[in-house]
Amino acid sequence: MKFLFYLSGEHRTLPKSEVNAVLAALGINYKIQYYKNRLLIVDADTKNYNFIDRLAMVKKSAEFIIKSDNLNEISDAVSKEINNKFPDAKSFAVRCTTLDDKKSLEIEKEIGGKIQGLSNLRVKLKNPDIMILCFTDDDMYFTGIDVKIQAQKFDARKAQHRPYFSPVSMHPKIARVLVNLARIKTGDVVLDPFCGTGGILIEAGLMGMKVVGSDIDVRMVKGCKKNLGFYGVVGDIKKGDALNLKDTLPGKIDAIVTDPPYGRASYTSDKNLGEFYNNFLGSAKSVLEKGKFLVMVLPDEYELDFNSHGFEVFEFHDVRMHRSLTRRIWVLQR
Repeated sequence: MKFLFYLSGEHRTLPKSEVNAVLAALGINYKIQYYKNRLLIVDADTKNYNFIDRLAMVKKSAEFIIKSDNLNEISDAVSKEINNKFPDAKSFAVRCTTLDDKKSLEIEKEIGGKIQGLSNLRVKLKNPDIMILCFTDDDMYFTGIDVKIQAQKFDARKAQHRPYFSPVSMHPKIARVLVNLARIKTGDVVLDPFCGTGGILIEAGLMGMKVVGSDIDVRMVKGCKKNLGFYGVVGDIKKGDALNLKDTLPGKIDAIVTDPPYGRASYTSDKNLGEFYNNFLGSAKSVLEKGKFLVMVLPDEYELDFNSHGFEVFEFHDVRMHRSLTRRIWVLQR
């Protein structure tokens, strides 16, 4: 099945990489057929829409029908698709998003009028049986049938809404993306060895992963447990040193997703922060299964020798946190 995704404009590279990672995690064979600006067309070997609900950086999604510069061709193709797949449908609506200088309302009216003339469907703007999505870019029309995305309510899971608060907690949407970049599926074991108040583990748990966390600060351990329970996530959280994971954790881990400290903190004491990160890599290797992924966020000025610690750089993404701070998301494979 071919999917049409309208990606978030919050970051240049993360949205596409997240789609790639989730499909790979679920073992779905796929091929990217088009990618430009914020539009992505993927031919995936699945008829199941469920993977879309995992995605944090997809704004809209559709079952792709046609790309064309001709509205008559668009209308014909959409009408045939509706008649073949939805013979009992009585109503439809068209929603257009323009990435160029076209006017969306005019396009919606024109496509809607043509489809109405080719079928027995009536236009119903509120709660139609079928919602047709159209995107315009470079004088081309990209069209498909809407695939509803489950609202994730990321803002409702921000740090200030949790029972245990810390001002340095990551935004839930970014936490979700980090977990997805680790290429893990439901039931896999995810570790955050700098779990803090549990933002990353909350997102992993809500996607059905088994979550394990540790922190050297017992207050954070207690706070993390409280926050996980608030969202109905069951986790194994304990006090532990991230530099000695093998002594703390039982068995191997399917993925490590973490946001280590990047300022002076109890973790680093008087150690050089670069040395601290390098020591952590050695510790992470000791518990992570071969071929699995470590996703970690570091200040962009740190270039570590990942290979010497048994990791290969799979990809990385630079994220500007605010005016003076850019951080790099590293996706490393054991």
